[in-house]
Amino acid sequence: MKLEDLVLVSIDDHAIEPPNAFARHMPAKFKGREPHIETLKGRDVWVFEGRATGYMGLNSVVGRPKEEYGMEPLGYEHMRRGTWDVQARVDDMNANGVLGSLCFPTFPGFAGQRFQQYPDARDVSLAAIQAYNDW
Repeated sequence: MKLEDLVLVSIDDHAIEPPNAFARHMPAKFKGREPHIETLKGRDVWVFEGRATGYMGLNSVVGRPKEEYGMEPLGYEHMRRGTWDVQARVDDMNANGVLGSLCFPTFPGFAGQRFQQYPDARDVSLAAIQAYNDW
């Protein structure tokens, strides 16, 4: 079998949610409470219900030499666009001959576990999970 005959599917990718992932899909009654990006101490972080949480840098080291892997990049402007922009990701996949990709979430955690940390905000947490799925 020739390499060009293979169908490549990546089964362990990590999506970095774009800054507007939640805002466009939250119900009107929760506008202003959706997860959003703020820059704190020079680093882009997700903020939800007044709490800064989550880190995305290590999931976006693609394209960097292994020796440079670390807790950077600190913000979207330092990340490869294909880690957080859907069209740029498709372009990267096409350049690498990848037909499909299974992407794991970054900010919400697996199965939306980050939103389970807000027992007093279950309604907005559920709306955020649904907004993520709609994104």
